[in-house]
Amino acid sequence: MGWLAYLVGIFLPYVALAVFVAGFIYRVVCWSRAPRHLPWELFPYPRTAGERVGEMVMEVVSLRSLKLHNKNIWLPSLLMHWGIYLVAGWLFLVLVGCPVGLLGYLGGLAAAGGSLWMFAKRLCRGLKILSTPVEYLNLLLVFLISAGGIISGFFGEGPAVREYAVGLLSLAPRLPSRPSLLWEIFFLEIFLLYLPFGRMIHFAAKYFTYHRVKWGESH
Repeated sequence: MGWLAYLVGIFLPYVALAVFVAGFIYRVVCWSRAPRHLPWELFPYPRTAGERVGEMVMEVVSLRSLKLHNKNIWLPSLLMHWGIYLVAGWLFLVLVGCPVGLLGYLGGLAAAGGSLWMFAKRLCRGLKILSTPVEYLNLLLVFLISAGGIISGFFGEGPAVREYAVGLLSLAPRLPSRPSLLWEIFFLEIFLLYLPFGRMIHFAAKYFTYHRVKWGESH
């Protein structure tokens, strides 16, 4: 168990982070070099920087386009996304020394419930023929991470998580004080390794989707 704990808790975090950063940069470079779409201004779109930021924020917060084009999965998707936002907010507060365990648990419940709901939706007849195995894999991964954080008590261990994260960031890594947290750390490492090469990286493509495609801008 000693070497396995060292592998998951000390070695793999740096590997996962390096792969994530390299993969993220690679995908962004590929998007930036893609041929420009033919600009067809068929509808009014925001011209000023403030209007464009507002448009993108509204899309991220409400998933308005999904509601418009595929209302059947809008609510479970919104629940899952807001769960992820809450977990990310909890992690930020943990890192700055203000852990709010309730925020993490609420985010975990929302992400787990939303991903499970989405999984069930995609098994229904109408969506099953349109769903690919990778979409089920994405939902399963989100469910495992969020449910694992609840079951392992990860969201209630803010100080221990902060101590571990600070150790990694300061290049003085130490194993977490609670060995059970290693399971959640392992799932997060798998998530980071997979994220740049799967469809969940779409959050990073929002700029290009809006400026290069939807709004037809070259810059």
